[in-house]
Amino acid sequence: MSEISARMPYEKKIIEVEGRRMAYVDEGVGDPIVFLHGNATSSYMWRNIMPHLEGLGRLIAIDNIGQGDSEKLPDSGPGSYLIPEHQIYIDGAFAELGIAENVTLVMHDWGGTLGLSWAERHPDAIKALAHCEIVVANHASYESYADGHGERVKRAQGPDGEALVLEDNFFIEKIFTGGVIREIDAETMAEIRRPYEAPGEARRPTLAWVRQIPIRGKPEFVAELSERLSAWVGTIDCPKLFIEADPGQIIVDRDLDIISSWTNQTRITVRGRHHPQEDSPHEIGAGLAKWYAGI
Repeated sequence: MSEISARMPYEKKIIEVEGRRMAYVDEGVGDPIVFLHGNATSSYMWRNIMPHLEGLGRLIAIDNIGQGDSEKLPDSGPGSYLIPEHQIYIDGAFAELGIAENVTLVMHDWGGTLGLSWAERHPDAIKALAHCEIVVANHASYESYADGHGERVKRAQGPDGEALVLEDNFFIEKIFTGGVIREIDAETMAEIRRPYEAPGEARRPTLAWVRQIPIRGKPEFVAELSERLSAWVGTIDCPKLFIEADPGQIIVDRDLDIISSWTNQTRITVRGRHHPQEDSPHEIGAGLAKWYAGI
């Protein structure tokens, strides 16, 4: 088994979007292959995956605003880091980096929502879509999630969520780690924690994301957006890659039925819960490279 390295092999660069600094990786030339992450993570999550695609295109990985090495929003609070705000920064980063045609999106978690929202508005720019454990649909209950994930989400969305996440770093220490099978080494865990070391608003992005997970139709905007984007993906015939995590955590029941209905889709299965990038990065990278080379 290949080593799961804690080392980030790429140097991050900085662009300014909406007056804020956003960090990103940009390596190689050719058609853009853009890696989008979700909660608690950053471009760091792709560190062992991107090397497998070197030479196949221009590899770009963006840190969401307030995450990784991108700037935290000033005066943030309960209304900050919601999807529309994140989308402004992702859209701005795409424009600033000239991501405009023959685009392949590699999406995980909320990176799926941000990426598919951009794709829906720029359908002629899309070359292909790869996805893993993305937010596909409204869930009927917390119990519908696998491996106790729903119970942890319920706690974060509940009345004690502010204290749990902003003070105790519950999302990083319990929800993120609960999404990885292996025992995460100290160096990797230190990098995961780094953007969220300070209690309080530095951790606001992790709370905002988890509270946007659509359960029983709430929040309405997110539930409706997820359903709409999933339906839209079902109408387009571009090449798709479904990276299925086994046992996974959030792609269950109806989510799996929706994804399985998408056309022109290749499917690979790798060992992992919600964050298989930390359990099977080389299998993901090799699968991505093989699929991309064949489209």
